[in-house]
Amino acid sequence: MLEALAAVFGGVRFVPTGGVTAANLPAYLTLPSVFAVGGSWLVSGKLLAAGAFEEVTRLAREAVEIVARVRGPGGRK
Repeated sequence: MLEALAAVFGGVRFVPTGGVTAANLPAYLTLPSVFAVGGSWLVSGKLLAAGAFEEVTRLAREAVEIVARVRGPGGRK
């Protein structure tokens, strides 16, 4: 869908958030029209309620590593 929208709105960069997971994050990051990506998988209400801050940290670190792998250091490939 983002590829179709980007074809029509050539100068627009997108920040997808719905349905993003660590598993599909690389696919979003490879699209030139995607500026950034967000997702509730990083800091879910369930993790916060449980005080699982180590898991939140792990998930954030994992996301940063994925961005670095796909887009290079600093996230700008």
